[in-house]
Amino acid sequence: MEEDKLFMIRLCSDGAAYEAIPKKRLRLDIGGLKRILESRGDCEIALWTPQFMVFKWKSDIEVTIVDDGKMIIRNVETEEDAKRIAETIVSLHS
Repeated sequence: MEEDKLFMIRLCSDGAAYEAIPKKRLRLDIGGLKRILESRGDCEIALWTPQFMVFKWKSDIEVTIVDDGKMIIRNVETEEDAKRIAETIVSLHS
């Protein structure tokens, strides 16, 4: 398990994804984040509600994000990749 400033990153129990858990409580505007991601052009929204969203990042990485900042990140090689993606997504919202 890796710890950093914003997230605790750990491999999910099935080993197929990484979980990013915010170290501090977050409150994300999922609708606002959806608009930002759509404007980037490298994200495809698969499902969204005001509480959570599932999207493909740069065509092959799948991210599930909840409005409290928790994420499940699939199709990444390392914890470092998962951390970088989680931090990037939160920085887009700020």
